[in-house]
Parts: sequence; structure tokens; C-alpha cells
Amino acid sequence: MQNHGFFLLDPDNEPFALGTSHRLPVGGQGCLLLFFSIFVLAGLFIAGAVVREWAHFAVLSTSYVETQGEVLGREIESDDGDTYYVTYGFVADDKRRTVKESVGKATYHSVSVGQSLTVRYARRDPDIATIEPGRLGELLAITGFCLVWNGIVFLFARPLVREILRRRRLSREGQRIAGEVISCSGHRDSDGDFVLDLRFGFRSPQTGVWVEGKDSQLRKDLEGEPLPSSGTPVHVLYLDDEDYLVL
Repeated sequence: MQNHGFFLLDPDNEPFALGTSHRLPVGGQGCLLLFFSIFVLAGLFIAGAVVREWAHFAVLSTSYVETQGEVLGREIESDDGDTYYVTYGFVADDKRRTVKESVGKATYHSVSVGQSLTVRYARRDPDIATIEPGRLGELLAITGFCLVWNGIVFLFARPLVREILRRRRLSREGQRIAGEVISCSGHRDSDGDFVLDLRFGFRSPQTGVWVEGKDSQLRKDLEGEPLPSSGTPVHVLYLDDEDYLVL
């Protein structure tokens, strides 16, 4: 239960507590942040797509040319929901262009292969084209989805990033001081794993007052084992009376 005369709430902190490492492990926050990085990247991809769609919408609303094109194909992709595509061709700047565009359900069912239809393309870049100009409602919808997605990701990722930065600051600027266990108990989390709940205290090196704190850690290895009693020594990484971490 004890390591070198003191109890460690998180055994991964042992190298730092013993001074053999100057880097404090990021703990579970690092794994969670790595997991959330997938959603962050997805959010950046969505944001990039939304910005591109707004740019296309702006240019196709202000500086455009209209011409006649021909429907070359129709396609429905079904993932989480049906997405309708129409492929069409047209000539611009003496060059044959082919565009595959996501369209509304009504537009999809209103055209057929070989049908002639009006194509609007950007004057400066004919590859930016549409057969559904002015689809502002759909653009606002995907923009709203982008904002909600990235907002939720930010709310979950922000405290993880703050905790990782806090631990790095503590490892660089904090000092290791002696503390002691006040009380210790355990409970099972929602997954049925054993979690250790520790209350600890220490004498502030700045103000001399007695400071108490609490922390929890997943400790499957201590399930069914004797837990540290009141007075058991612990190491505390101390920055000030408001910012500290039991190791």
C-alpha cells in the first residue's frame, strides 16, 4: 500500500514523487483528450466544409454566369440518411465541365438523365457550379450543426486541456511537500470499478495554515485490501493554497 514510506494516490506518479522524473503524468486526461481529438478533427473538417460552402454561395450569388447543361447521372447515398446527388455536364470557357452536386430530394426527383437544365457557375472559377442557387436554408442548417458539434466538443475538451496544462505548470513550478491522509474510503463507479476517495491535509509553506483537500483515483489493485489510515504520509505537489495536487 505504501511506497518508500508514503502513500501514492496514483502509482503512475511514483517516478515524479521520487525525483527520478521531472514530468508529471497526464493521467486519464491524456487518454480522454486523445479520444476527443477524433471529434476535434471531425469538427475542423466540418467547419472547413461550411466555410467553403459559404464562399461558394457568396460567389454564385454575386458573380456568376448561367448556361445550359445536361443531366449525366443521379445517385442516392444512404448512410445515416439519404443524400441525393445529381451529376451534370456543361461547357464553360470552351471546356467541358462535369460536376456532382448534392441536391434536395425534390430537385433529384424532378430531373432525369439526358435532361437539359440551367447551370449557374462562378465567373472566376467555372468548376464552382450549382443547379440549385439560393439554397440558404440548407446552408444555415449545416452551419447550425457545425456550431453545435464544435460547441459540444469544446465544452468537453476544455476542462481536459486545462487540467493537462495545470499539471504541467505544477510539475514545472510546484514544490513537493509532505502531507498526510485524513480519511480514505472506496466506492464503485458506474462500470463497477473500485475508486479510492482520499481526504488529505498539509501545512501551507506560504501561509502556515492547515489546508485540506480531496481527490479520487481508480485503484482496482486496492479492492479488498487495507486502505491507508489517518496520518499516513502523502506527497503533495504545491503551487499555492488554491492550486495543489496529491501525488
